[in-house]
Amino acid sequence: MKKNNVKAQMWFTDFVIAALIFSFILISYYTYTISISKRDTILFDEIVSDAKTVSSFLTSKGYPEDWNADNVIRIGFTDEYNRVDNEKFNEFIKMDHNKTKKLLGTTHDYVLFFLNGSGDVQNVEGYCGYGNCQSSIAYKKKAAYYHKDEIKLKQFMIDNFYADIYEYKTDQDIDDLIANINDYGLVVLESPELDTSEYNNLKNVVESFVSSGGVFMQSGRPIAANKREMLGVKFFKITGDAGKDKPATVIRGDEFITFEYSDQIVFNQVYYIEDVSIGSSLVDIARFNESDVEIADIMDNKIAVARWPYGKGKALFFSDFDAALLSGDFIENLKDSTLKWIGSECLPIDTSNADLENLVRIERLVIYNSKIVRMVLYTCNS
Repeated sequence: MKKNNVKAQMWFTDFVIAALIFSFILISYYTYTISISKRDTILFDEIVSDAKTVSSFLTSKGYPEDWNADNVIRIGFTDEYNRVDNEKFNEFIKMDHNKTKKLLGTTHDYVLFFLNGSGDVQNVEGYCGYGNCQSSIAYKKKAAYYHKDEIKLKQFMIDNFYADIYEYKTDQDIDDLIANINDYGLVVLESPELDTSEYNNLKNVVESFVSSGGVFMQSGRPIAANKREMLGVKFFKITGDAGKDKPATVIRGDEFITFEYSDQIVFNQVYYIEDVSIGSSLVDIARFNESDVEIADIMDNKIAVARWPYGKGKALFFSDFDAALLSGDFIENLKDSTLKWIGSECLPIDTSNADLENLVRIERLVIYNSKIVRMVLYTCNS
């Protein structure tokens, strides 16, 4: 009887929210932000028409009803209650932008984002926005990125976080990052392999940084030597087999890391971690295949991808950012995973570089994770 009451309450809550949204939509179905001066009325009318079409498509189920990025005929990511279907939204967000324009029936460009009740840009499934219209989409979290030889995530960090770049043996080296680490909310190290003194200095500040709420992400080892500990885990590398394929298997689906269960990831180097003090809070996502790594340790000690909390903050480890995903694009999955895992607040969307004389804005009310948000669509001249 209690289960029936709970279900009835959930249904009633959904009904009330849906009714509120429907009422809002009746009162103000579309809102536009347009230029007073329109040099080309025909062009502008076309953009308005496309904006209506695109927003209508997006706030539908799409087709087929269980569509994904491979079989989609028409994009749409809400249900009958105007709730965002997170799985469909993720399928949409990973598609090529030009392909989405064709599927949405427009030749014009667009940018899509969401606003919460306070009017701030809402992070939805790790994204602050999607599209173009010469708009600036970025995250609030101030970031730093350090690299030595590999630079797989460098441009991504610059584009999405305007990250400060620190580089091996430059004017902005690891010592400078260590000195400035408390200025950041996110720190990413790509295959650093520091010397002993640098590592000792880094270990102390990183553990304090993450304990206080910082977000830390690393590939490879923090130091060339094996079995060095930091953030509650030990770091290792299998040596003497550079250039060989090192397959690992994704052992569980994860709400943040976007690889699928049983996916095969082939890493260029075998870096792995062992849990020292994290325990059940450590979520190991991928492990090296037993037959491909000749070590005596048990499977749990060959963790290729993992995330875990540390104090008030959190850490994420990848064996290497230089890898191949047999079922898709490793780097794109890595980028998507980073955005979802970090979950940063968003900066306001800047459209000042767009063609303001032919820029149309449409808003729709939708539900994201049980909260009413405004879906904002700008459509512009390509």
